[in-house]
Amino acid sequence: MIHEVPLGFEYRTDNLLVFFGNSSANLEALKDHYHNLDFIRVKQIHSDAVVESKSRNSDLQVLADSHWTSKKNLALCVITADCVPVLIYDHNGQIIAGVHAGWRGVSGQILAKTVQSFVKQECVSRELQVWIGPHIQCSSFEVGLDVRDLILASLGPLSPEEKKNYYQAGLEQNKFYVDLNKVVRLQLQQLNISELNIHSLMLDTYSDSRFHSHRRDKEKAGRQISFICRV
Repeated sequence: MIHEVPLGFEYRTDNLLVFFGNSSANLEALKDHYHNLDFIRVKQIHSDAVVESKSRNSDLQVLADSHWTSKKNLALCVITADCVPVLIYDHNGQIIAGVHAGWRGVSGQILAKTVQSFVKQECVSRELQVWIGPHIQCSSFEVGLDVRDLILASLGPLSPEEKKNYYQAGLEQNKFYVDLNKVVRLQLQQLNISELNIHSLMLDTYSDSRFHSHRRDKEKAGRQISFICRV
C-alpha cells in the first residue's frame, strides 16, 4: 500500500522502494532523506529512448526517457510536472525501470519499448508490477484534435466507440480532454501485464497544490522527482 510521507508517496517492501515525489521532492531533499541510495537521472527529452543505467557516475549524461537496472541501491529517477511517472518492477529477474511518459512518449510507445527491455532480460511481462504516479488527469488535460488522435493511435485499431472511453469533448470546438491514466493502463494491458498488477495513484498535478504543474504554472513551474530502487 502506498502511503503519504513528507516528500511525497512511498511504497516499501524488504527489497523494493517505490517513491512518487511532491513539490518538495528535489534531489537535495531526497539525498538527505534517503542517504544510503545513489540517485541517477537521464536527460529527458520526450523521446521513446530506453537505456540501461549502471552507475550514478552517468547522472544526467544520457539522453533518454526511460531507464532500467538490476543494480541494488541505485534509484532510477523520473522528473515530472504533469507527465506520467511510471515505475516498473520484476520480482523474478530483480529488474526495475523508471519511465517519463509525457503524451509524446505515450504516443511513441515508450512503455512498450521499456517492457521489451524486460523481456530481453528473460522477464515475463504478465508478472511485472507497475505503479503509475501523480500526473495531469483527464479533467485538466485539454488538447487539440491532432494530439488526441496521436495519443489514441497508440492504442491500436480501436473502433470510434471504443476510443470514446479515453477522452471527453472539450468546451471549445476541436478541443478534447484525454485520459492519460486510462491510455497508459490499456497500453500496459496490451503488453500482457495483468490488470491486477497495475497500480494508479489518482492525483492531479494540475489541480493539486502539492505538486508542480507546467500547465498550471508555465515557465515558473518546478519539477518533482519520483524514483524506484532495489534495496
